[in-house]
Amino acid sequence: MVKASAQPLRRQLLVAILLLLAPIFAAAAWLGIEEYRETVDELTELTEGTARRTAAAVERELTGLDRMARNLSGHPAVQTLSPAASSLLGPQRLQRPSLVDLELIDRDGRVVASGGSPAQVVDARLQLAQEVLRTGGRVVTPLQTAPSGLAYVAVAYPVQAGDRGSPGVLVYYIDPQLLQDAFRESLLLPEGSLIALFEKNGRVLARNPDREHLVGRVIAFDLDNAPLPPSPRDSIDGVRRMFGQAMVAGGPWIVTVGIPTSVAFDRAVLLWARALPALGVVLGGWVLVAFVVSRRLTRSVAHLEAAAQRIGAGDFSLIDERPMATREFAGLQTAFNQMVRRFNETRAELDAQMAEERRMREEVQSLQRQVIRQERLAAVGQLVSGVAHEINNPLQAILGFSELLQMQTNLPESVKSDLVLIQKESARACAIIRNLAMFARQQAGEAAPLSLGDVIQSVAELRQRRLESESIELRIENAAAQYVLAVQAELQQVVLNFVVNAEQAIVLSGRQPGRITLRTRDEGGRVILEVEDTGPGVDAQHEARLFQPFFTTKPVGQGTGLGLSVSYGIIDSLGGRIGYRNAATGGAVFYFDLPAASE
Repeated sequence: MVKASAQPLRRQLLVAILLLLAPIFAAAAWLGIEEYRETVDELTELTEGTARRTAAAVERELTGLDRMARNLSGHPAVQTLSPAASSLLGPQRLQRPSLVDLELIDRDGRVVASGGSPAQVVDARLQLAQEVLRTGGRVVTPLQTAPSGLAYVAVAYPVQAGDRGSPGVLVYYIDPQLLQDAFRESLLLPEGSLIALFEKNGRVLARNPDREHLVGRVIAFDLDNAPLPPSPRDSIDGVRRMFGQAMVAGGPWIVTVGIPTSVAFDRAVLLWARALPALGVVLGGWVLVAFVVSRRLTRSVAHLEAAAQRIGAGDFSLIDERPMATREFAGLQTAFNQMVRRFNETRAELDAQMAEERRMREEVQSLQRQVIRQERLAAVGQLVSGVAHEINNPLQAILGFSELLQMQTNLPESVKSDLVLIQKESARACAIIRNLAMFARQQAGEAAPLSLGDVIQSVAELRQRRLESESIELRIENAAAQYVLAVQAELQQVVLNFVVNAEQAIVLSGRQPGRITLRTRDEGGRVILEVEDTGPGVDAQHEARLFQPFFTTKPVGQGTGLGLSVSYGIIDSLGGRIGYRNAATGGAVFYFDLPAASE
């Protein structure tokens, strides 16, 4: 026979689990039996206690009737057997829901006064009056049934009139089933429980539930020795219940309380139902343990060996950490990962350093190109300024001679019209050269009150011909009346940047013919200028970077990325705000606003 220690680990764990299941199931069975016994004991105490409390409640009802009878007996209308006593009996009947009727009868059984109930009772008042006068105390009749089918019990009291004796009898007709306070305990009992009120002969006075079928019936109970100790027995409906009894001395009646014994069985089954999933979890856990432990020892070594081979082959990714069978294996796996992680971190730092050096080198080269371009632009600006000054002199001569020639009276009309055209175009050329020279001037000068209308007019003169050649309409909407405190050359540079950007956006997108609108307006204490185009607008991903230095959306060689950033600096230095938004037509709207100059 093979020794147990020589068996595979999984088989050993399976045998151990099977050996553990036997005491676990035995313990579960013992707990269920103990729960059943404890529940039976609880039902015994509950039936006996409920029966006593219900009997006490019925006894309180009878005691209340005794007190009511004593109070009514002392009233003169009752003692004199006056019909006016009906006014007393009616309210008394309404105070007790269990009262069917309340009557005052004389010694011959005739009704003198009534509580006014329409219910009809059995006409046996003479015998009841004689019995009450004979005993001189309370008399309780057996259960009786009225012609209407109403089951009731009569409780009669003699009327005490002092020296005159008892001239009559007060009779209370009670429906035992309406003793709501007495049967309120049934609401606290388990489902299927019952509370019944019996006479000594076994007749049912009241029962909850099934009162319609059982009230008035005689049930074969051993009531001669009541109250009996709690004991289980079968009910009339075939349900086995634990019964407890208590006496109502004022009846004399017997209260019986029954609780189904299935409650104890259900609780035991419920305990077993709760224990079985736990046992299933335990069993599943042990099976899982057997499966995992048996595989982890062999898989741990294989996992670490494969990781070492992978690292030796040049794959430095982290080891897939798995639960190890022992602490030593877990420490070895952690050491492998720490070694690989540190190696990867060092390599990543070297890569990042090389990438940063490469980026800085490219940025330096880009800045060098930008500086060279700016120097060229500055040189071109100086050249333009000089050329404009040189061209302005012959233009002034042409303008002067054209005016002198127009002063001659003997010239033909065709010649005069040509001279007017020469004068007009020469004046326009002078204005363009003047604006160009002002724009190219390196020293901006001091700020002075300016009209934004004059600024946009000067920019329009510079770009009008170029825009017309590209089928772009330039529209001016000047509605601003206030002045701003600024340097005209700086504002010209800002507006010109806006116009050039709008022109390039329309041309590059191929949306020709197009339109550029320059508009100004006053808004409170500020003056706003907007440049709107019919181009494609700006992508949402680029809006946040529009005014950053060296950022441009134009093709290579067509933009430096400095125009809008320089414009931002100019407007910000003047205390204004600059921005962008989408136009309603889909194009772009670049705008700035400046504080209005004080008077």
